[in-house]
Amino acid sequence: MPAGPSPDLTFEIAYEAPGDSSHNPDLKGTGTLRIDPAGPVYFFSGRRRAMFAGKPGTCEIRADEIRNVTIHGRRLAFHTQRGNAGATGRLFAFFCRDAGEARSIAALLPRTVDEDFMAVRDFSTRLHTLTDSASSWTSVTNIIVGLNVAVFILMGFLGAGWIQVASMKPYILYGANQGALTTDGEWWRLLTSMFMHYGILHLLFNMWALYQAGHFLEKLLGRLPYALTYLGSGLAGGFASIAWHTDPIWSAGASGAVFGVYGAIVGYLLREKQGLPKSIYQSLLKSSLTFAGYNILFGAANSSIDNSAHLGGVLGGVALGWLVALPVDRAIRREKTGRKLLVGTAAVLAIILAGVSLAPRFDYSAREQWTWDEANRPFASAEGQLLTENHAALVKAEKGEGIAAYAEWIGTRVVPFYRSWDEALAQLKLKPGKSTAAARAQLREIVQRRIDAYSHLAAGLKSDDPRVLIRYMEEENNIAKAISRFEADSR
Repeated sequence: MPAGPSPDLTFEIAYEAPGDSSHNPDLKGTGTLRIDPAGPVYFFSGRRRAMFAGKPGTCEIRADEIRNVTIHGRRLAFHTQRGNAGATGRLFAFFCRDAGEARSIAALLPRTVDEDFMAVRDFSTRLHTLTDSASSWTSVTNIIVGLNVAVFILMGFLGAGWIQVASMKPYILYGANQGALTTDGEWWRLLTSMFMHYGILHLLFNMWALYQAGHFLEKLLGRLPYALTYLGSGLAGGFASIAWHTDPIWSAGASGAVFGVYGAIVGYLLREKQGLPKSIYQSLLKSSLTFAGYNILFGAANSSIDNSAHLGGVLGGVALGWLVALPVDRAIRREKTGRKLLVGTAAVLAIILAGVSLAPRFDYSAREQWTWDEANRPFASAEGQLLTENHAALVKAEKGEGIAAYAEWIGTRVVPFYRSWDEALAQLKLKPGKSTAAARAQLREIVQRRIDAYSHLAAGLKSDDPRVLIRYMEEENNIAKAISRFEADSR
């Protein structure tokens, strides 16, 4: 490749470059740019962009068909009405040997610019200068992404699983949002659940979406208002999840807050529409609404997705984005950011107060439910075998066989079993008024009736009471009805 332009103004160029996602919509591969100063006319040669190997071709573009030239490193691009670029509204882009040659070629291209293009360039310059430091270490978005990745790794080592959920125990113990548990005093779960994810794909999708929009919104709002908006949107999504699900689920993930980021962009646009270039306003509004709308519709069709958190996050983001929005002007930001922070903080506090006040309360304690299940599991498991043995012995007793052994077995095995169960239930510390305490009262009544029924049966068998089996079977029928009511109430 030559060091500079040849006498006839011919340059070797490329239409793609490693690490750059942009590409020319008309040509591909490598080629040349020849400039005819008489027009001037610009001849771009290369291979036609087609599904299969493109044929060599040339795009001839006149000077009056080129506008809005931009230069970024060794990449040059401009708007034109010619070819595929003109039909699709995309940039005609190409790459020079280096940045120096790109500047040389840019000096030979027309300087015509559209009014909206100038407005966009001015807006981008002002937006860039709002950030005092470009360090990635001070980026709130990067910090949030890092925290989510760190929590995911920690949860993986705690046994939650990497590709998909291997165990719910770490989520239950360390912070997933669940209506009964969260509203029973563990409100911190609304925050911790925002950093937990159900597998690597869940994490990657949320972090990709956050990375795409978060850095832009962070510049648009400023670091502290952005952090406040992210937090408030995530909390709004958590409260919405609790309010929506009458059958409490375990909810986790940053999606409520991430949807809030896109909602906040919409809120900002609605507040500051007059101060934004038309093309930026339309593009941002369309992309944000498309992202939120598509994913909410997808969530509505997929029962495994907590769509209520998405909706709550979007609405919270729209409100917060509108409340903390300020023009892209350094002087105005310096004067009014403190006041906007107070407004945003008040809004987040209002979300918290409203959420805590309006969130439904549940008639059971999740932690008590775990204790209840752990206490009953060994007895419920052993009871099946015990009842099977009892039925076999009872059949024999009806035939007059093994009566003494049956009575002895009841006294030494069955009655002590149910007494141990009753004592275990009595020792549970349960809050009055919760369904677990009511269930314990029901189950203790059943267990105590079992104790009485078996005690009377054993005494009757030993005294050779002819009606003891009949009375026992009648009581068993009554106990069976009580068990049915208990199971119905426990559903």
